[in-house]
Amino acid sequence: MAQAYYREGQKEILVDDEWDFAEEANSAFIPVIPLLVERSASSDSISSTQSSVYSGLEDLSDMMCNMPEEALNGTANRIGSRVDIRMVPCSSIAAVGSSSAQILSAMSVSSSDSADWASPSSSWSSVLGKRKKDEYPDNSLSSRKNARIGDANIKIHSIAHDRNLQAYFDSKNISFGVQWLIAKLVSYDILAYEDINIPDLDKLRGTNQEATPRVAQVFAYQNAVGEAEGFFVKEKAVLSPWKELDREHELALAMGDSFDGFQRQADGWYGGKVHFGATLKAVDKKTATPEYRIQLSPPELGSSSRLTRQYGSKNFLRVKVPRNILNKPQHGLVEFFSQHFLLCGLVYRAFYARDGSVFLVATNCSTGCSRIPSHAHPPPPSLEDFLDWHNPIYHNVAQTMAKWSSRFALGLSNSVPGIAISRENIIYLKEEDSGGPDMTDGCGYINKAALKALRELLQWEATPTAIQCRIAGAKGLLLLHPDSSENCSDVPRVWLRESQIKVQYPQTQKLSHGHLAIDVLRSSHMRSPSRLAAETIVNFAENGVPHSVFIDLMKEGLDAIVNSLLDWDGPDAMYRLWHSVARAGAVVGSRLAREAGGEARSRGFAVKDDDIEDDDEDDLNAVIEIPRSVAWWGDEISGCPSSLEETVMVMLDSGFTPRDCPVLADKLRHVLKTMVDNFVQRYKIEVPMSCMGWIVPDPSGTLAPDEVQILSKDSKFRYPDGTESNVVLGDVLLARHPCKLPTDTQKVRAVEKPELRRYTDVIVCSVQGTRRFADLLAGGDYDGDKAIAVWQPSIVSHFNNADLKYSHPPDNLFENFHKNTLRVDDFLEQHQGSNLDDLIPHLQSFLLGGLRDISSVGKYSNLHDVAVYTLGYAHEETIRLAYMFCNILDGAKSGLTVLPEVIKSDTKLYHKRSPEWKECGEEKPETNEINAQRPRGMTEFVMDAIMSHARKYRDLKLQQVDSAFSKHHGQRDSSLEKPWQDAQSRVQRVKYSNESAALTMELELSEIREHVEKIREEHKKSIRRSFSGLKIERRQDVLRSLARDFAAAPDVSSFLFFSSEEVAKLKASYAYIHECSNTASQFPWDVAMRELGMIKARSLGPSKTVALGFYERFVLTRAAFR
Repeated sequence: MAQAYYREGQKEILVDDEWDFAEEANSAFIPVIPLLVERSASSDSISSTQSSVYSGLEDLSDMMCNMPEEALNGTANRIGSRVDIRMVPCSSIAAVGSSSAQILSAMSVSSSDSADWASPSSSWSSVLGKRKKDEYPDNSLSSRKNARIGDANIKIHSIAHDRNLQAYFDSKNISFGVQWLIAKLVSYDILAYEDINIPDLDKLRGTNQEATPRVAQVFAYQNAVGEAEGFFVKEKAVLSPWKELDREHELALAMGDSFDGFQRQADGWYGGKVHFGATLKAVDKKTATPEYRIQLSPPELGSSSRLTRQYGSKNFLRVKVPRNILNKPQHGLVEFFSQHFLLCGLVYRAFYARDGSVFLVATNCSTGCSRIPSHAHPPPPSLEDFLDWHNPIYHNVAQTMAKWSSRFALGLSNSVPGIAISRENIIYLKEEDSGGPDMTDGCGYINKAALKALRELLQWEATPTAIQCRIAGAKGLLLLHPDSSENCSDVPRVWLRESQIKVQYPQTQKLSHGHLAIDVLRSSHMRSPSRLAAETIVNFAENGVPHSVFIDLMKEGLDAIVNSLLDWDGPDAMYRLWHSVARAGAVVGSRLAREAGGEARSRGFAVKDDDIEDDDEDDLNAVIEIPRSVAWWGDEISGCPSSLEETVMVMLDSGFTPRDCPVLADKLRHVLKTMVDNFVQRYKIEVPMSCMGWIVPDPSGTLAPDEVQILSKDSKFRYPDGTESNVVLGDVLLARHPCKLPTDTQKVRAVEKPELRRYTDVIVCSVQGTRRFADLLAGGDYDGDKAIAVWQPSIVSHFNNADLKYSHPPDNLFENFHKNTLRVDDFLEQHQGSNLDDLIPHLQSFLLGGLRDISSVGKYSNLHDVAVYTLGYAHEETIRLAYMFCNILDGAKSGLTVLPEVIKSDTKLYHKRSPEWKECGEEKPETNEINAQRPRGMTEFVMDAIMSHARKYRDLKLQQVDSAFSKHHGQRDSSLEKPWQDAQSRVQRVKYSNESAALTMELELSEIREHVEKIREEHKKSIRRSFSGLKIERRQDVLRSLARDFAAAPDVSSFLFFSSEEVAKLKASYAYIHECSNTASQFPWDVAMRELGMIKARSLGPSKTVALGFYERFVLTRAAFR
């Protein structure tokens, strides 16, 4: 009799007599016998008669899914106790959609058994009958009746799943990381599940950290070359997700039924930091309904969020949707993502979409097995329990469905868990006048005890004035409490305003630690000076500031850049140059940010340009995307950094100068030209007398309606007389992004109030008057909005506040929109009595609303730009388009969508190619259409004036740069040639006394020479003209490979006369000599930067070797210069 499957090591799989197995479709009935399973495979189940893989696996899948744990896992026990949780059966499912869809079949269970499948916390049998809107007998989604098997046809899409192989994964305890990497190969068609040999799975046993490196070797899809031991330790720790996944898995097993999220532990660790991502790809088929597939990405370590901490990293999947798919008019994305998605033995469901990303959560819906996969710890929730935990729909019935759906962004925000506040210490403030304007919208209080505890926990340098956070169902800022008696308390407390409460939880519900922890997004900080973006420049100019002011500031900015990097004279010149390059490349901040990883933002390290227009309160991109600094990690083998700025710094502090080192001069020249081009093309003009920070409401109520206070912890504010102070006094302009209306900038008076002396590094705004001040600034509030403050006399003296009529929308504005005003209670009323499987797709139509009308934001921003240019800044149509843009921007929460006929009309009138100034530095569109033209009779547009002068002045400064570098051609550096020359001289000296020894020395030098020349040829082949066009990660891989090969040979174990340290120095020296004909060759520096630097430093006199960890924290301040 043929074997039913390949028996690994001829081990027997025993079956208990008491277990019954259902007959599988198209296969013979499996007899229940406590013997080795040995039978003929059904013809339909065999992929290949020559394969040892699938001979009858389909016939055994039910058996292995339902086999007792002790039989399935043998005697091998995993760390901790196994939590046996049965999966909730889905309805029978019909395969639909693309060819990748499969049938998700439920197990055959008797009616008496089916009741046991329900989650203990859920009541699946109750059906909501007729009720009034305010009557909710069971306040959870899980009270909905679950569909019985056969009740509905559920659409599914298989990302990467094989029911039969999953049973083997489980029996061999294959980690989730390994299963994900295999699934990734399957999603790219690099591997098929039927090609996997079962015995190969034994090679993949172990923890994530142990087993994932072996996946590449087992399936031979890449040549995995190990890194030199001891190198890239920090980088691997920051990037690798496997150790983090293992800790989550082990902790979940240890906690068992008491699991309540991966909250902060005693050692400071917390979970939810591993990101599982994917990309949507269109299937190239001409069908009426678009077809898609999902391709998985490698997991990455990054930031955490409330939801990922509560349910575990691997229970979430983020799918990025390319813009070319989003922009299609009939993309069918909502329908596609409303399906069930099969991946690694689990069913995922989509629960939120925004900014071109769709978020999916793993659920306990059955894939056909009665138990969850062995990797599923913590166990996935039901979709309804998941929704109820974060945003219980029955307790938020007064919201619109659009707002209810948008609240899931709060749980996905990049955050760091802080201290937990007991429920009795969360105090809810009552609004004083509910009928008037909300003067404090978005800002509550926190006492000093809580701020000090956060400072200690999160290692901030100083106690902040305010934090941006999430706690319970609230969001926004928490400002230091104004009452000194409250700040004397040792008990941490917070005070929340009604405007901050976005999700209501019933008082009778016990909130988990995940709800009560202060999830910190950022702490208060202020930057000075700041930069003006194009929108703000246009606003200032249209309100009276002469064009010449911006042109002069532009020239001053270019002068500062060029002069600081061409200052090579004087005893401290190279120190000043090092300092200037460090500032220009934000090098120190980038180094700290890449080590901090996902905590970079909360710890105050800038991961991206912290400009006013870049601020995103929810910042979902930061949840997944790796910070730039991680991608630019240096090569620890060669010692060569990745970025140009860091490379220049490393060469400078080794003792090289741009006058005597052509390679350094060439790199510095590139840095200069890039900075000059970026400064001109991005129109971000630095204003010396300016700053940027959070706007907060006056807690003392002492500021007059036209007053603000701007106070800093240290003296960072520049004054016209050249002095610096920690307070701004006098007239000041405040603006906020997006700055599209004439009134989006306001001139006010900066004062200093004794009552507000503790409120530093924030911009305190008045709460007096008839309107919230932040509302005048582009409709802002106080939940974390930033403003730029400008007190530059040349700007402020000319600026005039615009008529406040522009701060009110046109009377007929909302006639341009359709508003979905459906409230939660009305929605529930419409679907009363529906079973859960019928209700969820209706919920998803709102939850995935971010996939609709995705292009309108960018479209109306462009339409507004054209209207400003062709009609004028204050034209009524320009004002209307500005309000259209702002309302579309907030459309996901407000439920507003632009009417199709309005889009068509506005597009016809204002859709033109952007003005020329907008395309400066951008890739020109492939079109014969001319740029939008400024009508005759209109005054010169400020950005046209700046563009014209900036281009001319840029050319002038670049000529200055070229002139400076042309004077210094550089000579051969004898100090770098000396080690090799000394070795050759040594051979000659030895030859006089011991010719045999000299011959051996010559042979050793010859091996070094041949190896260097070999690597040089490989370098020539790898580094071609197109090299700089590759992605930075690919460039780093190529250079690291060369450096690794350069360092690996020759084998010095057989050398008699030269130690490994000497060989490293000789290789570097000869690499430099070998390039004697090309003094600007990159080769020696790409493979031996550290050794060349050490040679140079020692040649100049006393030097000090420093560990890399210390070096990367070194900074120079201006006080160090003479």
